Amino acid sequence: MSVRFAPARCAARSPIARVLKRGTVTMAANDHEELKGFMSDTTKAALRHFAEYGLRAVPMAIRNAETAAAANQTEDYNHWLEICRSLDGAAARRIEANHQGADQRLIG
Repeated sequence: MSVRFAPARCAARSPIARVLKRGTVTMAANDHEELKGFMSDTTKAALRHFAEYGLRAVPMAIRNAETAAAANQTEDYNHWLEICRSLDGAAARRIEANHQGADQRLIG
């Protein structure tokens, strides 16, 4: 099978030339002062947690939430539940359902 080279019609308007014409980015988008309040503290904590644990971030957050729930530490439980919600909403709903189910069994 032969390969045929097909050059761009106009080198000045090729996709590569357009990319090379752009100026360099002087400042990252998230470094602007007006964007300081853009992310919530929970989102920042979730990103830090993900940076530390990578793909294990959700299982670690689930384990931390369950440990806090077992120790009856409501504030810590809510913190880890919110981190779970930021990283994986379905996992957070499962944790919440399990936690609410345990509370209802104790009451009823």
